[in-house]
Amino acid sequence: MTPLRDGAGLRVLLAEDNAFEARLVQGVLRQLGIGTITAYRDGAEAISAVTPQAMPFHLVISDWNMPGATGLDLLRHVRAVWRHTPFLMLTAHAGVDFVTNAKANAVDAYLVKPFAPRELANRVTLLVAR
Repeated sequence: MTPLRDGAGLRVLLAEDNAFEARLVQGVLRQLGIGTITAYRDGAEAISAVTPQAMPFHLVISDWNMPGATGLDLLRHVRAVWRHTPFLMLTAHAGVDFVTNAKANAVDAYLVKPFAPRELANRVTLLVAR
């Protein structure tokens, strides 16, 4: 994986309750040279980090199913507070209803688990390069 040119200055919010998958995502982000990764294992805690007063993240990556609040709840909140922040949804749900619901709430990208690290790296690169 090639590190992002300006990766050190990027801030990513990661909401993922599965410890293994959180480590996998963080490892890929570190290989891309991402400077700051703020991780939450609870959807409600991730939502509380998204406020108008807080410095916006450059990217939000979220699992769909988490305790406290879902990734869809987080997506809706991010869109209400930081409308243009890229959002990548991770989920084991590949059903049309899930994808349609995520798109209806302005998700930028959707990645079905399990995924290859290179696939995640490619999506992140595309999202932060916009």
